[in-house]
Amino acid sequence: MKQKKVQASFQLQDSYVREFNIKTIKKINEQSNLTITGELGFKIISITEGKDNFIGEIELVNDIKTVYKEEECTNIHISMIGIFAKNKENEEENDIKAFEQMLKINGATTLSHLIRAYIYTITGLSGTSQISTPMINFVEFFKNAEKNTEDNYKN
Repeated sequence: MKQKKVQASFQLQDSYVREFNIKTIKKINEQSNLTITGELGFKIISITEGKDNFIGEIELVNDIKTVYKEEECTNIHISMIGIFAKNKENEEENDIKAFEQMLKINGATTLSHLIRAYIYTITGLSGTSQISTPMINFVEFFKNAEKNTEDNYKN
């Protein structure tokens, strides 16, 4: 089967960890009763439109806490920046709102996976249990964020 084009027009250009902090309160080597909770933040830093593409810079922040048998064990804070580009290949793709939506869903998902790998590796190297953070449903995340914003405007 021949495929003319398999590369997506939306691409990660660069990413880096802006902030990272890990605080181990209690070392635990067993993961069976380890509970992972956290808070997630997302921000579009900038969007620029060129003749042939859009460039967007986003930030994803993850604050994670692990608890073992009701004792707090680890606090992790990570902020990652991602720079994404999208080629304008046809008229439908010239919409900046559509690009913003791609940054939210595809960009946040991409950074989330990079953060998961980073945390898993760093916690393993730090001498504690490797922490595998839960996957995030960003469609629901942004739907809830929009609803909360609307509710705040009503009050």
